Order: sequence, then C-alpha cells, then structure tokens
Amino acid sequence: MITRAILFLLLLIIDAAAKNSQIKGERGLKGKGYSDDTSSDKSSSKKSSGKGGKEASRKSSSGPSGYEITLKITNLTYQQPFSSFIVILHNRDADPLFVLGEEASNELAILAEEGNPSPLLEKYDGAFGVKYAKVHDMGNPYVGGEVLYITVPYERNYPYIFIASMAINTNDCFVALSGVYLSPGQVLDVLGYDAGTEVNNELCSSIPGPACPSGSGNIRSGNGEGYVHVHRGFKGIGDRLSAADYDWRNPMMKVEVHM
Repeated sequence: MITRAILFLLLLIIDAAAKNSQIKGERGLKGKGYSDDTSSDKSSSKKSSGKGGKEASRKSSSGPSGYEITLKITNLTYQQPFSSFIVILHNRDADPLFVLGEEASNELAILAEEGNPSPLLEKYDGAFGVKYAKVHDMGNPYVGGEVLYITVPYERNYPYIFIASMAINTNDCFVALSGVYLSPGQVLDVLGYDAGTEVNNELCSSIPGPACPSGSGNIRSGNGEGYVHVHRGFKGIGDRLSAADYDWRNPMMKVEVHM
C-alpha cells in the first residue's frame, strides 16, 4: 500500500512538472511571437509614416501646376492715366521694389518719370527669388474709371507680388503694390507714391502724359526730394495743368484678386 501511494505521488509530481513545463513553453513562444509581430508592425508603421510625411512635405512646398490668378485693376482717378504695368511674382528672397523713406532705384525712377517699365523688367526677370516678371501694355494708357484684367500664373512658393505703373500726367508719381501677399478675394486700395527723383514743377516740359501738347518733351527736371514717399497730389503750379483737373485723393487704384 505504501509503495502504491508513493508511486501515485511520484506520478502526480511528474505530471504536474510536465504540464508546468508545457505552459512555460507556450507562454514563451507566444511572448516571442507577439514581440516579433509588434516590432514588425512598428517598423512598417515608421516606414509608411516616414514616406507619407516626405511626400506631404514635398507636396506642400510646391504650388499646383496650371494655377492662375486674375488681377482686376481699376483706375480710381479723374484724369490721371496709368502707363504700362509691370507685374512680378516673387518670394522673400527678391529685392524690394521700393522702401518708403529710402531712395528709389534708377529702374523705378525711369518708370515713375517716363512710364517705361523695361528697366524694371530687365532687373527682375530671372532674378533670384523671382518666378514671373512681365510687362502688360495692351490698351495703355489706362484712363480714369478704366478696368484692366491681368492673368498671371501662381505658385505657393512665390506668393508675393509687385505691381507698378506711372500716373503719366505728373512728374514722377507712380502707383504700386510692393511685396503684398496674395490671397483670394483680396480688395486692395493702392496709394499714389512720389519717387522723389524729380521736383514736382508740373511743367509740361517734364510731364509725358496726354494732358500736355505732343512734342512738349519730357525733360528730367531733377532736384527731387531724394526718397520714396506718399505723393502730395497735383497742385496746379505749372504752366498749363490745373489742380481742378489733375489732382486726386488717395487711393488712386483698386486691385481685386480673383482665382
């Protein structure tokens, strides 16, 4: 009886040990398998996220192709026609068109005194930070109340714009947007600026516009204020042109942005 009892106890101990060993082995395999799967999932997730992140970053840094904006430009003055326009799309790396309180560039001075945007085009076309530069002159000059539509390509990497034109019945007045961030639905009131490169003598010998007789010339009078500033208007101090006809109140121009 004792022998049988001992044998029975030994069998119970062996059986329990075997079961315990099997349970440990299963747990070990399951744990190892879960660890491998988790590692694999994390690795796959990282690769997918990283690739997707790079693609998203690449897409966000480049503007959509074939995207265009239309600028609706209205001359708000009575008898101050605008010359040809130069339009430039750029980023923050481009040189500014002008800075209030600072001297105008020679290229801007030629636009403001003669209505000629070609030197500005030559300066900015292909320049660092510039995506698009073009002169728009069809149908110029653009008289008071006239509306001009200019359509240009657009990229998000170049979201800023220069627009400039001369008020041609003046010595050196110009209208401009300088480094304005474009946004759909914008309505921008634009001031008249004085290039500060020519004294405002209001003589037809120094004014290129149609208010003066043909052949009266456009002599550069010089002696300007020396810096770009908000124009003081037309005072009628010259030989032919009156303030009643050619003066204005700001804004001189309205620009609407449509996409």
